[in-house]
Amino acid sequence: MLDIDTSRPIRPTKLVSYSIPQQRAFKKALGFNEDTYLNFTELTDKYGYPTETHTVTTEDGYILKIFRMLPKCSGTVKPYPVMLMHGFIDAADLWIIAGTQIGLGYVLANNCYDVWAVNHRGNDYSRRHVSLDPDKDAEYWNFTFDEHGNFDVPASIDYILRSTGKSKLFYVGHSQGSTSFFVMCSMKPEYNDKIRLAVQLGPVAWMKNLNHPLVLVARHYVAIKAFLDGAGISEIFAVDRLIHFVLEYMCKFYPKFCEFGLTLTTGYMPRTISIETVPVALAHVFRGASVKNLAHYAQLILSGKFQRYDEGTEMNIERYGTRKPPEYNVSLISAPVVLISAQSDVLSTLKDVDLLAATLPNLVENFVVPKSYWSHHNHVWGITAPDLVHPKILDYFDKFT
Repeated sequence: MLDIDTSRPIRPTKLVSYSIPQQRAFKKALGFNEDTYLNFTELTDKYGYPTETHTVTTEDGYILKIFRMLPKCSGTVKPYPVMLMHGFIDAADLWIIAGTQIGLGYVLANNCYDVWAVNHRGNDYSRRHVSLDPDKDAEYWNFTFDEHGNFDVPASIDYILRSTGKSKLFYVGHSQGSTSFFVMCSMKPEYNDKIRLAVQLGPVAWMKNLNHPLVLVARHYVAIKAFLDGAGISEIFAVDRLIHFVLEYMCKFYPKFCEFGLTLTTGYMPRTISIETVPVALAHVFRGASVKNLAHYAQLILSGKFQRYDEGTEMNIERYGTRKPPEYNVSLISAPVVLISAQSDVLSTLKDVDLLAATLPNLVENFVVPKSYWSHHNHVWGITAPDLVHPKILDYFDKFT
């Protein structure tokens, strides 16, 4: 449990810019859409949405940023706040970069919800620790989604509930944001009582039926990780690195290149996300992750199980008390859960979602978007998300309110 000092008032902290000013000037001169390089609070300020920035310190010393979007509506504020949790190599920007009509953060604020967009450890917003330096200390990067679920998500929930004076909240996770939730509710089942309803978009737990280039990476993950460890590389897909630079410029001048990249990695069908949104969205991904986290997903693919990180026999005995890593006990997830999946999603396949659905004791609905082209990021950026996904979320929130 997070030890929270209730004697001090909670105050938002100032967010600094995470883009290099010289890059901004250069991009502006080249005619980039400025949404490409604006950060979370700059975007919400531009579009007139009041936002606060909060800082949360986890039990193991990681310092996280949470962005709070205040309700922007003429009606009564809804009784439960909403926590949004992004996925792998992503950040809270995920929920707003598709614009005010499509971005779920904006949609919820328009519908009188108090919205809290969390950033897990290791992305550029939450790249801090009370004692470890992410640029110097490899130990900082010794985490996977297991730590997200055991530390980041519980700490954020406790903070949000204390800040709002509520006893429960709504939770929306995308991709790894759902994985972290399943880990938390399995490992810390007392947190089930703090969830009024969880909606999981493109949920990821079992990866037994994956048909994706990641499978090839997974087969060689031991050698890849050993090489990176030997080279002193613990962080991957960091912001303002070469891959980020190339991606932004390719998307600006050759948007079809980025559409092809989305198709290859997620199953995306071109033009189902606005061609204006694609370069903006992809400029906001690659926000930083640990090599170990990617290795954990590789283990899920190879084992066909939803289990904790395999540290090797000796370390497993020391950490878990067993020779093999234990599986997450999904039967302990008593919070009500709605799964929303897609027919063309190659990261969250329908077969794997069905495996998950069969184990959840309080499954409200396993909903498959009724469009064959729907894929992993259509849930959050798709042109027709306001027709196919948002009403489902809002209706369930109303029912559980």
